[in-house]
Amino acid sequence: MARADAGGMHSTSHTNTPINRDVGEYNKITFVDSNEIVAFTGSNAAAGFICEVVTNVVILATNGGSIPGTALTADTLYPIGVSRVNIGASGKVYVLHK
Repeated sequence: MARADAGGMHSTSHTNTPINRDVGEYNKITFVDSNEIVAFTGSNAAAGFICEVVTNVVILATNGGSIPGTALTADTLYPIGVSRVNIGASGKVYVLHK
Protein backbone atom coordinates (compact mmCIF):
# COMPACT_ATOMS: atom_id res chain seq x y z
CA MET A 1 0.00 0.00 0.00
CA ALA A 2 1.32 3.44 -0.92
CA ARG A 3 1.97 5.95 1.85
CA ALA A 4 -0.31 8.96 1.95
CA ASP A 5 1.39 12.34 1.78
CA ALA A 6 0.23 15.45 3.65
CA GLY A 7 -2.40 16.15 1.01
CA GLY A 8 -3.82 12.62 1.09
CA MET A 9 -2.45 11.72 -2.36
CA HIS A 10 0.06 8.95 -2.94
CA SER A 11 3.18 9.17 -5.05
CA THR A 12 3.15 7.34 -8.35
CA SER A 13 6.46 8.75 -9.61
CA HIS A 14 7.99 5.27 -9.65
CA THR A 15 5.46 4.19 -12.27
CA ASN A 16 6.05 7.04 -14.72
CA THR A 17 7.71 5.99 -17.95
CA PRO A 18 10.63 8.26 -18.89
CA ILE A 19 10.29 10.08 -22.20
CA ASN A 20 13.41 9.94 -24.36
CA ARG A 21 13.66 13.22 -26.25
CA ASP A 22 17.14 12.52 -27.65
CA VAL A 23 16.15 11.07 -30.99
CA GLY A 24 19.19 11.88 -33.15
CA GLU A 25 22.88 11.11 -32.99
CA TYR A 26 23.60 14.76 -32.12
CA ASN A 27 20.97 16.61 -30.10
CA LYS A 28 22.42 20.06 -29.45
CA ILE A 29 24.33 22.55 -31.60
CA THR A 30 26.56 25.42 -30.48
CA PHE A 31 27.48 28.03 -33.07
CA VAL A 32 30.95 29.59 -32.72
CA ASP A 33 31.33 32.78 -34.73
CA SER A 34 34.27 34.95 -35.78
CA ASN A 35 36.50 36.39 -33.04
CA GLU A 36 35.41 33.83 -30.44
CA ILE A 37 37.17 31.21 -28.31
CA VAL A 38 34.83 28.64 -26.78
CA ALA A 39 35.74 25.67 -24.54
CA PHE A 40 33.64 22.49 -24.43
CA THR A 41 34.04 20.54 -21.18
CA GLY A 42 31.93 18.62 -18.69
CA SER A 43 28.22 18.61 -19.48
CA ASN A 44 28.94 20.80 -22.51
CA ALA A 45 31.28 18.23 -24.09
CA ALA A 46 31.36 18.22 -27.89
CA ALA A 47 31.14 15.11 -30.05
CA GLY A 48 31.69 16.57 -33.51
CA PHE A 49 31.74 19.73 -35.60
CA ILE A 50 31.03 21.26 -39.01
CA CYS A 51 33.07 24.20 -40.32
CA GLU A 52 31.07 26.55 -42.51
CA VAL A 53 34.03 28.93 -43.00
CA VAL A 54 37.44 27.29 -42.45
CA THR A 55 39.74 30.33 -42.53
CA ASN A 56 41.15 31.50 -39.18
CA VAL A 57 39.83 28.40 -37.37
CA VAL A 58 41.71 26.06 -35.01
CA ILE A 59 40.00 22.99 -33.54
CA LEU A 60 41.52 21.47 -30.38
CA ALA A 61 40.70 17.78 -29.84
CA THR A 62 39.44 16.40 -26.54
CA ASN A 63 42.46 14.15 -25.93
CA GLY A 64 45.09 16.49 -27.36
CA GLY A 65 46.20 17.80 -30.71
CA SER A 66 44.82 20.48 -32.97
CA ILE A 67 43.63 20.87 -36.55
CA PRO A 68 43.91 24.14 -38.47
CA GLY A 69 40.79 25.05 -40.39
CA THR A 70 42.72 25.13 -43.64
CA ALA A 71 43.18 21.34 -43.33
CA LEU A 72 39.40 20.85 -43.23
CA THR A 73 36.74 20.77 -45.94
CA ALA A 74 33.92 23.25 -45.44
CA ASP A 75 30.42 21.89 -44.70
CA THR A 76 31.71 18.42 -43.75
CA LEU A 77 30.77 16.59 -40.55
CA TYR A 78 33.82 15.63 -38.48
CA PRO A 79 32.88 13.21 -35.65
CA ILE A 80 35.83 14.27 -33.49
CA GLY A 81 35.59 15.28 -29.81
CA VAL A 82 36.35 18.98 -29.42
CA SER A 83 37.73 20.63 -26.28
CA ARG A 84 38.03 24.16 -27.69
CA VAL A 85 37.39 26.16 -30.85
CA ASN A 86 39.52 29.24 -31.59
CA ILE A 87 38.31 31.52 -34.38
CA GLY A 88 39.99 34.66 -35.65
CA ALA A 89 38.52 37.32 -37.91
CA SER A 90 36.57 35.10 -40.29
CA GLY A 91 35.52 31.62 -39.24
CA LYS A 92 32.23 29.84 -38.52
CA VAL A 93 31.92 26.46 -36.75
CA TYR A 94 28.92 24.44 -35.63
CA VAL A 95 29.84 22.25 -32.66
CA LEU A 96 27.65 19.18 -32.14
CA HIS A 97 26.76 17.63 -28.78
CA LYS A 98 25.27 14.22 -27.95
